[in-house]
Amino acid sequence: MKINWSVRLKNPQFWIAIGIVFFANLFAMSGITFEEVTSWGKLGSLIFDALKNPYTFINLGAFVYVAVIDFTTKGIGDSDLVMSRLQAKSSPKK
Repeated sequence: MKINWSVRLKNPQFWIAIGIVFFANLFAMSGITFEEVTSWGKLGSLIFDALKNPYTFINLGAFVYVAVIDFTTKGIGDSDLVMSRLQAKSSPKK
């Protein structure tokens, strides 16, 4: 699996996608609404309980996997062009 992790980890869009996928599914699988999590302790407990539950852990892992793979390439790795980059591509010029 060839993924240019150095570029992905520096890209805020990667972390936004991971956060959305992780937390949306975490709340959906636990049956808890966002309004019910009123402290960092409750959020930590929710995450810890989810990671202890094999069903939830596997589902969260699957959703994070889907956020990581690049659908524009064959297989699960990045293209050679992406692998050669040192930073994320900026917006196209118009």
